Amino acid sequence: MGAGLVSGALAALAMPPLDWLPLAVVGMVVYVWLWDGAPTWKVALLRGWAWGLGHFAVGSYWIVEAFFVPPADFELLGPPIVVGLAVVLGFFPGLAAAVTRWAALRWPYLGGRYRRLVLLAVAWTVAEWLRGHVFTGYPWNPLGHVWTFAAPLLQGAAVFGVYGLGTLSFLVLAAPAAGWRAAVAGLAAVGVAGVAGLAVMPPVSEEEQGPMVRIVQPNTAQSLKWRQDAAARNLRRLIDLTHRPGFDRMAIVLWPETAVPFTIQPGSPLLPILAAAVPPGGYLLTGAERAGANLADGVWNSLLAIDKNGTIVAHYDKVHLVPLGEYIPFHKELPPISGLVGRGSFEVGEAHLNIQLPSVPSFSPVICYEVIFPAAIVGSGARPRWIVNVTNDAWFGVSSGPYQHLASARLRAVEEGLPLMRAANTGVSAVIDAYGRVLDSLDMQQEGIIDHALPPARPPTPYGTWHDWMLFLLLMALGLPAILRLPAGRLRR
Repeated sequence: MGAGLVSGALAALAMPPLDWLPLAVVGMVVYVWLWDGAPTWKVALLRGWAWGLGHFAVGSYWIVEAFFVPPADFELLGPPIVVGLAVVLGFFPGLAAAVTRWAALRWPYLGGRYRRLVLLAVAWTVAEWLRGHVFTGYPWNPLGHVWTFAAPLLQGAAVFGVYGLGTLSFLVLAAPAAGWRAAVAGLAAVGVAGVAGLAVMPPVSEEEQGPMVRIVQPNTAQSLKWRQDAAARNLRRLIDLTHRPGFDRMAIVLWPETAVPFTIQPGSPLLPILAAAVPPGGYLLTGAERAGANLADGVWNSLLAIDKNGTIVAHYDKVHLVPLGEYIPFHKELPPISGLVGRGSFEVGEAHLNIQLPSVPSFSPVICYEVIFPAAIVGSGARPRWIVNVTNDAWFGVSSGPYQHLASARLRAVEEGLPLMRAANTGVSAVIDAYGRVLDSLDMQQEGIIDHALPPARPPTPYGTWHDWMLFLLLMALGLPAILRLPAGRLRR
């Protein structure tokens, strides 16, 4: 138990922003050793769960920060909620360990040191995929994120997605558990992947880039964001930042999630004010709470596209809401419970969209939490030209959370082969190209703007086209030979 807790916690330190990759090797090797020494599948389940408990408690500690934002009415609930979340999430690596240990004990030929890595990697990936889908999903810090310190090593996600990248990562990171030859092979595989990644990544160039986009990061503290006495001042700061020199050259101004500190309804007197932030011939894209004529019909967490006349010419309503943070289950059926938990729920948007505006390349908007979900950020229909991501990570202070959130945005850009423009309230705002490279950014708790031309898209990627079918093919290619004892001779003990 203790070894599992510690090694899982150490592996979490390999994630952004620390990127201590050797600790991922330690964590995954110990995970395999604990699995290999388990006398029963039940013991493997317990050891894998302990590993996951340490891993997710450290990897998701940043959630506690939100409970201490003034007025901090529920601050005492923060630590137990994070621990409770880790307790639940720990069962996913535990499940991978239990199923494969049961199989290895039932069919001893599966226990060869190379086969066990393959089968564990496949089971690990299935467990990660389930974690990203069960009960609305929580695919935070998948194993493939350990490579975000080097963009060339992320390019495999364009073929197999971040879950498939995690499969290959497991094989490489845990390779020393199978002996020194496997460790050398794993190291060589990283080198080959790096060279291949560099080969597919063109140099960063200003040529063939699109219209100019201004990203505005106001750095508004969460404790001040919704205060009535500060709302007008916060909005004025956004407009002033927007009007900095160069404003007239922009095609798009991009504000963060819920940047407008008011609820926008049809005919709102705020719309003419917001029109002042629209560049000539362009658009303001801003996060805002959107409501219909009757507030009782609900409020949506939305992205609004506003033209120079102050008209909302397009909008997107967030589809994947944060459970308990933005959405209270059964809030309409059980309104007293919703009132006890907080201010209530946003309504769920209908679907992901591709938005086409005159003179602007089509884009798919994603709001905050939605960007962590692979294969679930682009609308149906013709492929968009870029991705717009607005977020408000002010809840989480200067913790690891915003940096890990940025890592997810980078992986979505690689998977879809599309550039991504990201506006964050307190950071990290960024321009990300179609290869996951951060071309420009504003770090945490900085106020300012980013002016950048829209980077080019790459040709449609295999994962962007077929999504998790590519992952399925990878798992079949790895798993079937191990199960069918092919090739047999070298894989036996």
